[in-house]
This record gives sequence, C-alpha cells and structure tokens, in this order.
Amino acid sequence: MSSSDSTAAGDKVRGLDSIRFLCAAWVVFGHGLQPPLESVFDRHSSASLFIAGLYNNLWVGPAAVIVFFLVSGFCIHYPQVATSRHPNLAAFYTRRFLRLLIPMAVAIALGRLTHVTLLLFSDSILWSLLAELIYYLLYPLLRVIRIRLGSWTPLLLASFVASLLVVLTDPRAGNYPSYGAGLNWILGLPCWLLGCVLAEAVCKSNALPISARTIWIWRALLLGVAWLCSVLRYHTPIGFPWTLNFFALFAALWLRREIDWFRRNPPLTWLERAGEWSYSLYLTHLIAIAFINPFLPHAGAPWLPWLVSWLAILVFAFVFYLLVERPSHALARHASRKFA
Repeated sequence: MSSSDSTAAGDKVRGLDSIRFLCAAWVVFGHGLQPPLESVFDRHSSASLFIAGLYNNLWVGPAAVIVFFLVSGFCIHYPQVATSRHPNLAAFYTRRFLRLLIPMAVAIALGRLTHVTLLLFSDSILWSLLAELIYYLLYPLLRVIRIRLGSWTPLLLASFVASLLVVLTDPRAGNYPSYGAGLNWILGLPCWLLGCVLAEAVCKSNALPISARTIWIWRALLLGVAWLCSVLRYHTPIGFPWTLNFFALFAALWLRREIDWFRRNPPLTWLERAGEWSYSLYLTHLIAIAFINPFLPHAGAPWLPWLVSWLAILVFAFVFYLLVERPSHALARHASRKFA
C-alpha cells in the first residue's frame, strides 16, 4: 500500500505510481464518494433503479486493495530478481516498517481526534496494512524457499489452498476482511505472491507489444470482473472471500500488460506524482471526510458537497504526505543505510 521502491538496477517501473493513485481513489469512491450520478435516476422507474444498481456496483474498493497487494509484492521482489544475495534483514525491515508504521501511527492519532476508528483490524481500512506488514516480515523466508524450490509455483499453489481453508472457516462471510488478524493475511497471501511471480516474469522477458486498443480493452475487462465480484457479493450468497482471489489472477494478467504498455508509453506526469502520496490518500480519506462533513451543505444539488469533499480529501492527503509520509520515507532510508 505504501509507496514502496519500484526500482531494479536503478530503473523505475513506470506507471505503478499512477495505478496506486487510481486504486486509492477507487477505495475513496467505494466509501461513498463516487460521482453522484444516481441523483439523476428516477426512483420510481424500474429501469432507472436497475441502472443505478449497475452503477453502484462499479466502485469496488476491495478489488482495488487486491491490486495494491499485487503491486506491493511486485515492488518488494522486483529489485531482488537479478541477485541471489539475501537482503540485509536489519536494513530491509527498518526501511519497510518505518515507512509504513509512522504514517499509520499518525493517522490513528488523527482518527481519534475526529472520532474515526482506525484499528489494525475490526472494520478498519488498516486490515490490509497489517497483512502487508506480515508479508514484509515473511518475504526473506519466502524468497529463500522460492530459491530452493526453483519457482514460486509450489508456494503459490500452497497459498491458494491455505486461503481456501480460511474461507471454509466461514463460507458465508461477505466481506474480504472477515477472518481476523490471525487468518486474513493468509487469505490475501496468494494475491501478494502473484506480484512476486509477476516481478520475475517482467524482469526476465521482453515487453509485450500492447496497442492502445488492447490496453483499454483490458482495463474495461478488469472493471467488468471487479463489477461482477461486487454483484455476486451483494446480490448472491457468494462473498468477496470466494471471488477476489480469482480476481487477483485476472488482475495479474492485466497488470503485466499495464507494465509493458508503460515501458513504451510514458504515463501522465501529474498522475505519477499523485501516486507518490497514494498511501496518504488511503490512510486519511476517512479522517478528511469526518472533518469536512459538518461544514457541507446537505440540501440542494449533490454535486457541490461531492466536489468540496473530494477537494478537502486531496488537500488533506497531500498535506499529510508532505508533513508525515515523505519525512518518514527519508527517515527510513537514512536508518536502513546505517544497517546496510
């Protein structure tokens, strides 16, 4: 989730910061900040209600979190693909934990001031960050096992089996983080490991030739698969724990094409820069909403409060990045160099 290093041999993987920002924005959309197009629908028309239902299932924040897991696994493993040396554990853990935990701690403190409960679990956006901390902790061991086995495949298959066993402990659960701090990281592990698999695939092969038409088809299909997961979650007994790990398989294929597309086509500069503070956006958007909500006009056209809310969220997140996240990155780099 955090803006992990995405470099290998000094080369940055273009486009990943843009994808991070869009995923963070999708989480915000899913928390009630989607464009209020449903206000134009006639509540007394069956057709309009049907269209509104289709529209509301588009904003699938949990699917965006799965993409975060993929990107995180990719960025952690990508710099290690070309070397057989083991990372310096003290430097590795110091850099990863400081850059994740310092902003998290400040966000939790700000949440208390605005009565937004941010716990490491229990109906909190921080469940995914706890899972990432566990993945960071396990990565050196997972990499040793991968080297000895010669492939990620056995680990990936074992992780899918383990995730299925977790789901079977509560097969009717609707939400992805339904299994507590002790089990939910196991459910998400296949998604994170797919990012590691993707890192090796990208590092060891040439870029696929991707046309503009092809990449937009893949993007539309990704939204369609995420939309289907949401429809199944809210209109059938099949919850996110059953569907999102399969979504991760498709998302990995999509992400490979995005990476290859951006190898040949530079991303939008402003979107890449915005991606640098996507972690702050993810951490603080609920706090910003709670802060601005008492001042919003709640009568009349819904577009004005929506625009004001988004502006407040973006400003709040950027200021948080400048004051908290960026300094924590600098501290993490400095501290890790001491160990290195």
